Formats: sequence, C-alpha cells, structure tokens
Amino acid sequence: MDNADVLVTVKTDTKNIPIETKTGKNLLDVLSGVYDFHIDASCGGKGTCGKCRVFISEGNSAEVQEAEKRFLSPAEMKKGIRLACQFTIGENITVELDGANRRAQIREDHTSVLFDFDPVVKKRYLSLTEPTITDQRDDLTRLCDMLNIKDLYIPLSVKRELPSLLRNSDFSVTAVYSGSRLIAVEKGDTTDTNYGIAVDVGTTTVVAHLLDFTKGKVIDTVSGLNRQKVMGADVISRIDYCIKNSDGLEKLQNKILNQIGEMSLTLLDRNGIDKTDLYSIVFAGNTTMLHLLAAINPAGIAEAPFIPGFLGKMTHLSKEVGDFPLNCMFSFIPSISGYVGGDIVAGILASKMYEREELSILIDVGTNGEIVLGNREKLYYCSTAAGPAFEGAHISCGMGGVEGALDTVRIDEGVVHCTTIGNGKPAGICGSGIIDAAAALRTSGVVDFTGRISTADEVETESTKRLLETRLVDKDGPAILLIDADKSGTGEAIVFTQRDVREVQLAKAAIAAGAATLLHESGKTFDDIAHLFIAGGFGSYISGESAAAIGLIPAALLDRTEFIGNTSGQGAVACSFSQKQFDQCKNIVALATYVELSSNTFFQGKYMDDMIFPEV
Repeated sequence: MDNADVLVTVKTDTKNIPIETKTGKNLLDVLSGVYDFHIDASCGGKGTCGKCRVFISEGNSAEVQEAEKRFLSPAEMKKGIRLACQFTIGENITVELDGANRRAQIREDHTSVLFDFDPVVKKRYLSLTEPTITDQRDDLTRLCDMLNIKDLYIPLSVKRELPSLLRNSDFSVTAVYSGSRLIAVEKGDTTDTNYGIAVDVGTTTVVAHLLDFTKGKVIDTVSGLNRQKVMGADVISRIDYCIKNSDGLEKLQNKILNQIGEMSLTLLDRNGIDKTDLYSIVFAGNTTMLHLLAAINPAGIAEAPFIPGFLGKMTHLSKEVGDFPLNCMFSFIPSISGYVGGDIVAGILASKMYEREELSILIDVGTNGEIVLGNREKLYYCSTAAGPAFEGAHISCGMGGVEGALDTVRIDEGVVHCTTIGNGKPAGICGSGIIDAAAALRTSGVVDFTGRISTADEVETESTKRLLETRLVDKDGPAILLIDADKSGTGEAIVFTQRDVREVQLAKAAIAAGAATLLHESGKTFDDIAHLFIAGGFGSYISGESAAAIGLIPAALLDRTEFIGNTSGQGAVACSFSQKQFDQCKNIVALATYVELSSNTFFQGKYMDDMIFPEV
C-alpha cells in the first residue's frame, strides 16, 4: 500500500544504518537524501549510466525496469544486484553497500604560490580611551576613530553588543575586519587566534585547507568526493536536476553546505581550534558549483546564450547563504563565464601565467575541459564539452578515483599489467587508468589509428596477436579483458570496450581541438608555447606519455609540460592569505577573451581531425 511506513536497513563495511521511509519512494532518493553514501549516479538518476548498483539482500521484489535489463545480466539480477535509481521501495529492505566508504585518491596539495602576506581577515588589538565628561564620543565613534578605516561597514549585531562589551573589557578589545567590513569585536587581546579555510569545490571532489592567518601557513587538509554526484556526474546533469525538481536547488545546496560544514568542523576539532575563531571561508569552483553553493538558480548556464546569475566576487556572511554550522564570512572567487569559473581564475593565479611574458597554456582536465592561452598582455579561454569520461562516467567499468580503482594500465609484450589505488582489490577503472588503457591499447597495436579494436589476424606482432587471442572478449561488441572475474573485488570482469575507446576519443578530441582553436584565434602555434600546465586534481595523476600517445596533449610539448596539481585549491589559499592576490582575480578576468567553440568552424574541423589517434 502506498505511503506505508517501511524500513531501509543499509549495511556498510563498518555499520548498519536504519532509515525510516515510505513505500513508493525511489531508493536512490532515499539513500542520497538521508545519508551520504558514495554511490555513482552519473546520469542523475535517469537510468542511462548503470552506475548506481546496489546489492539488495532482503526485500528484492520490486519489478525489474527496462533500464536495469540493459545494464544488468540475468545472473546479477538473480543475485540481488539492482539499480538504485530504478528501484521503487514497496517493503522493508536491506541494502548492502560493499566499500561504500572507500577513501578517494584526491590531490590535496595546497600552494606553491608566492604572495605578499595580507590575509583576507585581520585582527587588531585596541586599547580605547574611556569616555569622560570632556570626551563625549559615542562608543561606535570611539572604536572607528581608532581603527581609522575609511567607509567602515559595521553589522547591526556588532553595534548592539559593543556598549556592554567595552565596559566588560575595560575598553580593551580586538577588532576583527576584512577590508572595510567589521566582522566582530572581541574582549581583550585575541590577535593570536585567527583562522580561515580555503575550499576547492570541484564537480567531482571537494578539498578544504585550514589556514592560520597569524602565521601564514596551511595547518591541515581534508578532502572527499562531492556528495552532489548522486544527483549527476557533471554540471549539466545537476542543472537539469534543478530544473526538473522543484526542490532540486535546495537539495543540491544542502548537500554541499553540509559536506563543507562537516569538513570545517573536522579540521577545527582535530586541531583543537574553537569554532568561534574561524572567520573566513574562500571558495574556488566552476560557475555552476558556486551557483549551487549560493542557491542561485544556474538554469541560464545550460542553454544559449549561457548566461549565469552572477560572475563577480561575492562576499556574504555564512548565515545569509544557507544553513551552515559556523558563523563566518563566505567569499567567492570571481568567474569568467558560464563555463569558465573561479576554479580556472584561481588556476591562472596559481600558475602565474598572467604575469609571464612568454606564452603558456593551462588545461584543467576534469569533468569539463577548461583551457586558457596567454600571458600578461592577453588571455584567451574556452570550455570544451569533454564530458565526464575521464571521471569514469560513460565508461563500462569506470569509477571515481577511490580505493580499488585501476589507476595505471600498461601492456608489456602482450601482457596486461595494472595497479589499483590503495592496493585494493580491483573494482573498476578511474581516470588515469582510462587514459593509460587507451594509450596502451593504441601503442601495442590492439587499437588502430581510427580507434577500432583489431582482431588477432589483423595485427603484425606476435605479442599483440597473443593478447588478442587470450584477452579479446564480447561485451556488446569487442572488448579487452583487463582483470579476470575471479581476481576482481566485485566478482565481475573489468574490461575496456570498443565504446570506451570511442568515449576517450570524444573527450580527448574536445580538449586537443579546444587548445588548437585558441592558438588559431591568437595567431600562434605550438612552437610559440613556453609552458603547458596540466591542472586539476585528476590531471595530477595522469601520465604525460599516455596523454601524448592518445593525442590529449601534443607530443611536441611533452618536454614543456608541467603537472601543477590542484591549482584551484592553490589559488583559494593564495586569495585567503593575500588580499592583493584576491584583488588580482579581477584583473585576470579583465584580461580574458572568450572563444565560443560551438559556432567556431575551425574547432569543428579540428575536432573531427583530433578524433584520430596519433601514429605510434
């Protein structure tokens, strides 16, 4: 009967969690809405990716949907494997999530950026003269005269607390301020406790750095997979979730605010810092992620002419933004356009390419392929529709960079060699492994220059012939067996299919053609490039040789390529520690010229050309 009370019991590696719900509810909605599990739902619950697999050990009587039949074998369904997004709860059920809390491999490096130390939040100890018959200044004027900050904004809450605070502290207080905004006034001298957090809000991962504003150093870092992933792997699917669900924007904001709140409290707790001593959080993220964080509707980004709700720097108190467990100031690094966000501005800042005379290219290899070309005189930028293939979505055995994911793949004399993150039992293949696998198949001759998987009688070398004879299998078309089922942590073979190769071709062609288009628009060639910076948490783990082998980056630039890590996080740290660096973001945006690729005939032709793999 609809709307009857039922119990969903979730078993993880470490504990059981009971969830009370109603019949008729969607299992994915229940799991994502009540408890934060790591379940891939790349398509946002549409039933088109087949990633949200769960094992239902009790209560598995719901009717099997057509989408499940496309992605699950009869043996899997008989065992109790179901797609959470297609499962309607009709009774008490038990869901077992093996490895639900696998640790993700996320680049947590913070900053190599040199900057003038001038933190976004400062403290100043003030010993005010007490009022007398001859000194009739009001309390607020007395404070402002000593601070001597032009056009100082003072919140009403501070004005209300000030009279009693001054008299309870013998007029000796500490002013906490950011630019021309007074944040708080505290009793006595508290100048030795001043902390902030810098957050890289990525589509796939979230990294938070705890900062000591008195010493100018990063104290600690935490990271995790973005919990919004359950509503979609990429920005378009999350915008679509907002459009199609009346409470979609609220749910997405709650997901990320709760996650950042938990991260912040973890950082403070394990470093013995009182939560009242945290004053600032600076966010870098793509334009859509910042919209979702601020609960500003991002729908305009998804359709022509791709207009966002805001682009500039925003500063608000946390309580103005949403339900957050800490009272502090939220600052958003400005974006350039709907598809080139504050994460790229932070990356330009961190790479220092905007200060250099020589030309550089910055490529952020992630769910969206953002590319910047330029120097201190001009910056050209674009965003390519690379899709989430490099994040594991749309790849048959793809997964995020978590324990058990194949992170390296090579073929040596016809033998496949793989490693996994954390040395865990193989469960799937993540981004660096995907690029390695495509490169290994191409350089070994298994895949030809068009991307087609060959047959044994079409190849020349004996080792490749032997590999195809033993490893070529049928998975709705030709596929190469990477890990046998009996060696897999899931009990299912891990393969790389013909469709997977095509997905890699689409993604790498978009990025390569995007970079070539910027060069074309600027009248430059690859010979003019002094530095190729590969940025992003995922981009830190890929092999340069593999990237060149598939044509993701030009082989000619391999000796000029630098993998510079999570520059979004680095830029957020720099902006937190230096108001001058934060102000520089506005100048970076002003230098930028947008190149629209969708109507660019050069890009369209180059994209088709770059679908082809380079010669071995």
